[in-house]
Amino acid sequence: MSTTMPNRAPLVDNGLNRLDSRLDALFGQIFGEGAQTRGSAARPDAISPPLSIWSDEGHLHIEVDLPGVVLEDLDVSIHEKVLTIRAQRRIEEERRYAYNGRAFGRFERVLTLPDSLDAESVDARLANGVLSLTLRKRPEAQVRKIDVRQD
Repeated sequence: MSTTMPNRAPLVDNGLNRLDSRLDALFGQIFGEGAQTRGSAARPDAISPPLSIWSDEGHLHIEVDLPGVVLEDLDVSIHEKVLTIRAQRRIEEERRYAYNGRAFGRFERVLTLPDSLDAESVDARLANGVLSLTLRKRPEAQVRKIDVRQD
């Protein structure tokens, strides 16, 4: 008996869209109006990889899980305030899978960045299947310590 398995994992739409909406609301609360993150809603054939976002006093950090993606199949760009991460994980065509639960194909993640970031100062690294981006906050957006004197 021969069973054909799909080459890529099915996309879960309802739960992820609700999660993206909640993430947009949280991202907007933390970084101001207009800041949002979008998965692959504009491209239904693209897989939206999971990510983590956090900030410290001077930087915003973004980590995106891209297991199996090589540097040649990765494109990261910023246009105006929109950060776009596109990647492709290629399937081994010569393999005949009995089961394949791993996602293959195009990956995309789009984030609208807050005005408080300097889009010209981005450090991007791909290591061990994780894309790490560090964006510097503009000086006026950074926390400034105020010394208080005692009289």
